[in-house]
Amino acid sequence: MSDIFAKTEEIVEKAKKLGADEVIAKTTFGRYRQVRFSGNQVDISLAWNDYVTDVVLAWKKRLVAGQIHDFADVDGNVKKLFALAKVSQENPMFGGFAKGRFKYATGNADKKLMAVEDPTDYVFEAVSAAEKAAGGEVDSGGIFFAKFEDVYLVSSEGATGVDSRSAVELSIRAFREREASGHGVECSSTLNDFDATRAGRKAGEIAKLARNPKIGDEGAYDVVFDPLIVGSLLGMWSGMVSAFAVLAQMSVFVDKLGKKVAPDFVTMRDNPAPYCLYNRVFDDEGFPTQENVVIDHGVLRTFLHNTSTAKLFKTETTGNAGLPVPNAWNVELDAGDVTKDEMFEGVERGLYLTNTWYTRFQNQRQGDFSTIPRDGIFLIEKGEIKQSLKDLRISDNALTLLGNVAGISKERQHVHWWFEAEPPSLSPYVLIKNVHMTKSK
Repeated sequence: MSDIFAKTEEIVEKAKKLGADEVIAKTTFGRYRQVRFSGNQVDISLAWNDYVTDVVLAWKKRLVAGQIHDFADVDGNVKKLFALAKVSQENPMFGGFAKGRFKYATGNADKKLMAVEDPTDYVFEAVSAAEKAAGGEVDSGGIFFAKFEDVYLVSSEGATGVDSRSAVELSIRAFREREASGHGVECSSTLNDFDATRAGRKAGEIAKLARNPKIGDEGAYDVVFDPLIVGSLLGMWSGMVSAFAVLAQMSVFVDKLGKKVAPDFVTMRDNPAPYCLYNRVFDDEGFPTQENVVIDHGVLRTFLHNTSTAKLFKTETTGNAGLPVPNAWNVELDAGDVTKDEMFEGVERGLYLTNTWYTRFQNQRQGDFSTIPRDGIFLIEKGEIKQSLKDLRISDNALTLLGNVAGISKERQHVHWWFEAEPPSLSPYVLIKNVHMTKSK
């Protein structure tokens, strides 16, 4: 594998000889397994390996990026990239890449994920668990995905690093009836902590409860959010603490640094921890990743930065590059002091929402948005689920919801779903007061 590092280093050297000011090349050698299933049966099972080198080149504040697959025609591809830089517009926000050599933590990638044996077994475990939890036949579909990646990074500014990253996840959606579905996910960086039956059981339980839905009423509700939909909320909030979103005036956190944005018991952090799907020891500039407390007991403490945005804000990079946009790796909402059951017991009349999709902003700077709950909408009365509902939409404000958080559960789950719950997160159940619901049809 040292040959891969040498080839990656050669790309940087070639770009520098052409006249590039700064260059980063990052080669990922990945082994991947994917299984897609529907109607309780496997549709396709794939296994593949891939070499991809991401190249980012800067010349006179002109920043361009491209990919080279399998080290094919390196000379030609580097020349094309440099030619593109010469005709590109200057990026006044570019402040250079991280400079210097760095020490990195030791990764904990699971070598078992280099070649997963019988991945379809995990699918059928989840399907069987969904059927058992639903109390009858279900129509299940979804995806299983596993990866093991060796990553080689070389920067003209001094950073060099080698990292191994592993991840495995399963997403299953189970239908008990046409309008009664549940969604479950299972995510881990290792096979030892991966249990496909948990995802299937969750999907089946929700599908069973969701039978015979009635059209819900518009209004303001106290809402218990399931960890999966909390993952979507955390993705929304963490995207808005990217310094790029703030600079682009696409964040509710503009001018909020150092100010109260949530109740005292709310602490949110970005942490590329060993357990998470996006675990890593360096960012895309080669700067060491770290845990960043973004909201500390309700106060917004930092934005997420790469080197360029950090210079604009007169601070230090947080290890979240992202080129050119800094981003979160894994968002954690600190656990609360009540159990899930205690949270439900405290709801006199409200809703339990389990998932969402199609989140759209009417005004991203102000935070006005709407999103469509799915896979189980339930009416809660005196702490108990009384009725399955349908045809409701959340129509509210991102900052208002954060400020109205009224409870966080002790239980947390690592969640990720490519359509909405991105990036991965460690999400509890969350109670939010006075959530506005409108009709979705």
